[in-house]
Amino acid sequence: MSDLESELRNAMTEATTALRIAPDLADRVVLRTRRRNTARFRLVAAVVALVLATIPVYAVIREQRRSAAPTVAETVDGVEVRGLPEGLGRPETFELDDHGLRGKAARWSQGDRTIQVTVYRSEEHAGDYLGLQRRGFLPDGTLWRHRGGGLMSAGRDDLIWWEQDGLVLRVTTSASTKEYLEPVAMSLRVPWDPALDTMRVTYMPERFDRVSGEPREVRDGLGRWWSDDQNASIAIEVVRGDRAKNLSALRRVAWPTNEEFLDARTTTVGRSRALEGRVVGNSGGRLDKGRMLMWLVEPGLGVRIWAMGATEDEMRRVAEGIEPAPPVDAPSVDGVEAPPALRSLAEAAEVRTLGWNWTTTTTYWGHPPGKGWYIAVSVHRGGLVGAEQWREDVFRTKPEAATVGGVRGLLTTSTETVRAGGRPRLMRTRSFAWEPATGLAVVVTSATDPASSTAYPNLDLDQLVRGVRAP
Repeated sequence: MSDLESELRNAMTEATTALRIAPDLADRVVLRTRRRNTARFRLVAAVVALVLATIPVYAVIREQRRSAAPTVAETVDGVEVRGLPEGLGRPETFELDDHGLRGKAARWSQGDRTIQVTVYRSEEHAGDYLGLQRRGFLPDGTLWRHRGGGLMSAGRDDLIWWEQDGLVLRVTTSASTKEYLEPVAMSLRVPWDPALDTMRVTYMPERFDRVSGEPREVRDGLGRWWSDDQNASIAIEVVRGDRAKNLSALRRVAWPTNEEFLDARTTTVGRSRALEGRVVGNSGGRLDKGRMLMWLVEPGLGVRIWAMGATEDEMRRVAEGIEPAPPVDAPSVDGVEAPPALRSLAEAAEVRTLGWNWTTTTTYWGHPPGKGWYIAVSVHRGGLVGAEQWREDVFRTKPEAATVGGVRGLLTTSTETVRAGGRPRLMRTRSFAWEPATGLAVVVTSATDPASSTAYPNLDLDQLVRGVRAP
């Protein structure tokens, strides 16, 4: 560290001591709020950027850290470690339980040189560094300003932070290797699944190395977001149903905090017509909130990218890398593999409908609906799948919780009269619905005529549900 930088840091410390307020107050503001709502995160990040602009320059000078010599990546419970110093050999691996969090760890040792990486997994949503401290981790720790904010021990030999929902990471070193603490922490990478609904994200700039957990509801659809260490972010949202029936509908964004889409111009993404423009806050100052690019994959299925702090070229390259997922190598319904028991039957009909914020694709085997017995598999995708509005649209009668085929879900049983062969027939209909993933539901329906002598497959609902293969 240069003498000038040391003087500036000392001045910062002296200037804040009497106030008894940490100089990282602005960081705490954003860290306390960034976990609450994916959309609100972007507004807070922009506001904090303005706050930071008012802090004297010495408050944002960063210490130049010594880089660790990279070795071949190791993996600890799915997390890649890329920044280990040379000469530590192979790690010792073990499991542990700290303050109610279960984890897996790898420890590299040579003499008095030790580095340990611990990966904790839980069912909890990501919290902040204060929550980790309240839990009992590093009581004397202070804020570490990277990777969304974490705790660093007073001896600068222990770091812990929430990486994403359900994932806490920790790096611990001996006194002789603490110079590598931050380089190793910054080298950790969590591989992410490129699948987003029925699309795949095949490219993301290297600097956006932090990614949210599983896809979740974001405004009008399902989304994930990527960020760097400077609060720049790229959010990708897949929108379905009436909200994406055309570009005009896709443009009507359910903004999180009253933003506006301005200076929109027509462009293309691949062969699809698209819109691109600026996003600004609709309040005093018209705060710049980056750019948005949106396009239709097909009627009822659209994609939006909201980029803050990313270049137009980065956003464009991300968009060009978004593509439909490869088809399933078996008879399927909108990416969900149909039960093997149905493969010997001829398909009778396929129907696709648009809901408010979801699409439904249904394939019938046996007869079309209303013409006789049938087996149907319906796949529902979208941000509102599982919500009360979706349930009211899907079920004609009130469903009951049930377990079918070893799967927990909702079951309805009803009867209806249809005309088959010119005569009325009473059909018994059973429908079972479950949600294999966020934004995805599968409904299997069997409609049979118990009084009929007509032969039809003896396919019980348990057998059908067991045979479905969903992502």
